[in-house]
Amino acid sequence: MADAARFRFTTIAHAGRALLGPLSAESVEGLLASIDLRPPGGERAAVLDVGCGKGEILVRAMRRFGATGTGVDPNPAFLSEAKARAAGVALQDDIDLRCATFDEAGLPPGAFDLAICTGATHAFGDLGAALAGLAGLVRGHGWAMLGHGYWRREPAAEYLAAFGGSADELAPLEATLGAAAGSGWTLAAHHVSTPAEWDDYELAYAATMRAWLGADPDDPDAPAFRARIETWSAAYDRWGRGTMGFVTMLLRR
Repeated sequence: MADAARFRFTTIAHAGRALLGPLSAESVEGLLASIDLRPPGGERAAVLDVGCGKGEILVRAMRRFGATGTGVDPNPAFLSEAKARAAGVALQDDIDLRCATFDEAGLPPGAFDLAICTGATHAFGDLGAALAGLAGLVRGHGWAMLGHGYWRREPAAEYLAAFGGSADELAPLEATLGAAAGSGWTLAAHHVSTPAEWDDYELAYAATMRAWLGADPDDPDAPAFRARIETWSAAYDRWGRGTMGFVTMLLRR
């Protein structure tokens, strides 16, 4: 119950949405199609998703590669939906869902053929830690799909203040791609989220929360949630579209 309460805002705002970030289903499928996953000795592939959310990318990868899957996320509501998503395509016996932080998950090193982390590099600490952490989780031939934010331009101080961010937590796109390529990984491909992908995510996120606020105006959390979504939405409209980008990288060992 404590975890459910802690994640209540994000659970409500993402209601009815499978992909929890600025990525379309078509972009995800295109990225997965670019991965040549060949476990040694004809073994069955193993896929991991750190910060798996509702399991949409994980389940898509499991289906494409005929793989087993392990998903880690601290939000119990999201994992409940991930479990149902796997069951809906008869993969409930092939998926291991762990309601935990990355540090608590007890993941075996070098056990996965593909490790996914899209929009959850904070689970490791920062981008450098995520690149190193994912490298330790995959086999020698392994792949990673890593999604991370970047600055399209220098962020305004007011924009950073709106969400409690700092200018040094992200870098420009070239430096972000360079960090990946310079960390022992080969950068095989990348996808930069489009303005349409950003709007589809951000506008739906805000609309869903506003719909909940309209339906439950007397909920004890309503005043704080209303202030949070209006501050975030205004910052996105004024600065976010031109300031923050998101890149999903395909990396191989």
